Amino acid sequence: MDALDKYKQRMLNTLSRFEPVTEVAWQDLHPLCTYEKFDSGQYLIRQGEFPKDIVFILSGVMRAFYRSRDGIDYNKTFFMPSSFAGPLAALLQKNYSHLYFQAMIDTEVLKFEYQKFLALFDRHRCLETLMRKVIELEWVIKKEQREIQLVMCDATQRYAHFQEEYPGLEKLIPQYHIASHLGITPIQLSRIRAKMAGK
Repeated sequence: MDALDKYKQRMLNTLSRFEPVTEVAWQDLHPLCTYEKFDSGQYLIRQGEFPKDIVFILSGVMRAFYRSRDGIDYNKTFFMPSSFAGPLAALLQKNYSHLYFQAMIDTEVLKFEYQKFLALFDRHRCLETLMRKVIELEWVIKKEQREIQLVMCDATQRYAHFQEEYPGLEKLIPQYHIASHLGITPIQLSRIRAKMAGK
């Protein structure tokens, strides 16, 4: 088994946690996947571009973020290994992306075209069910949880949730990216970290 086949097997194992994928469905799906490496700082998609791909993160970290008119970035989500990343709303609506997707460190992915993936649904019901579950669990539920945290939790609680959701990530990326995700300043985050370390 070569490296690409091992990468595809990793993706299949992750997919199977959501919904069992039949062997016939996998035989149609896996040829759509291609390996790509993104250097640190490289973009998968930029705001205003029309996306076509979804990626499965093999290694590294990606972020999805907004950029305000005055050039300030607001980190929405981080994508760790064994997760799927891409501007789903834009893909579903066949519209341009409102978000940037960027590699935060060197990142390896398997990439596949979303429309080609959708074309398999008529032949393989398991893939349609799989996509629905991924959307529900990885996007809809996490989005709602994050919105609740921003409203109901204080900054210290949000930081604790961040540590649970993204274990080890704060050792890989600059502190200001975490602060942006939490909706606080880097100085506030430093104080929270110092307070928690002193307990």
